[in-house]
Amino acid sequence: MPSSGREVLIPWITICGKEGTDTGVNLLTISTALFFLFMGLLVFDADLTMQKKQEVKALLELANHEATWAVDQAMKTEGIIELTESEAISRFAQRMADNGGYRQENNAFIPGKSSVTTDPLAFLHYYIDFQQWRKDTQLSLRFTGEKLLLDQAAVGSVIHPAGGELKITVTTETGERLTLAPKRLIGPSLVAVAYVHDRPLTPLLTGHAFPVVSVEELKW
Repeated sequence: MPSSGREVLIPWITICGKEGTDTGVNLLTISTALFFLFMGLLVFDADLTMQKKQEVKALLELANHEATWAVDQAMKTEGIIELTESEAISRFAQRMADNGGYRQENNAFIPGKSSVTTDPLAFLHYYIDFQQWRKDTQLSLRFTGEKLLLDQAAVGSVIHPAGGELKITVTTETGERLTLAPKRLIGPSLVAVAYVHDRPLTPLLTGHAFPVVSVEELKW
């Protein structure tokens, strides 16, 4: 202890003498710097989440646009617009690879080195056909932590000449229920839903987890 024996009280810590005062000021400065650093991380993380949403949305839209050209040509000559689903998903996967560096593996898209996400995208598609698009459709999806599953597809009985309404809800692995913006159908459509579930940047932050949807009318 310094010879003066004078005691100085600093908020959160009691120390003695001039050296103690300097130590308290330094601790306060470091704490303030850490606080602003953490706030900066929060802002950066929020911006990164928004960027991921926009980029994944753009990837889905481009891939789904390509997929909806896979129309059954034989049925088209009879005036019926019908999707060839196997060809559609093959086209979808190719565009995800070309534009985002993703590789399809079962019901997921595995990111490459240049991909916008760090972890696999859980993926699910649902086809609304020629007879269904004028009816309301409610899709109830569930994310298990690894897979995106279709729990229920409820189709209404009322026919809307201008097109039915599509509603999608996603239940997360923690039980949270997310309701996506409804979509008015204008024709037979392919619905593509991806669930982003990325690890956090640091243990201090939460991971990036959110669904993204694309609804594209069939092309002919």
